[in-house]
Amino acid sequence: MENHICPKCNSADIKKGLMGATVGQVYLYPENNLRKKPSSISAEYCKDCGYILSFYVDTP
Repeated sequence: MENHICPKCNSADIKKGLMGATVGQVYLYPENNLRKKPSSISAEYCKDCGYILSFYVDTP
């Protein structure tokens, strides 16, 4: 993970996390092929204020 600075509070304590739901993890499926293997969704966020810097799929 690159070194990022939070644009909201200027903290450098940026962490990575996986998106989840109450029943399980949230996945992203390709729009035109729902039978293809889905990808989990990750985010980079500021540990100090909670600001989310980015969302991305782990295996595009």
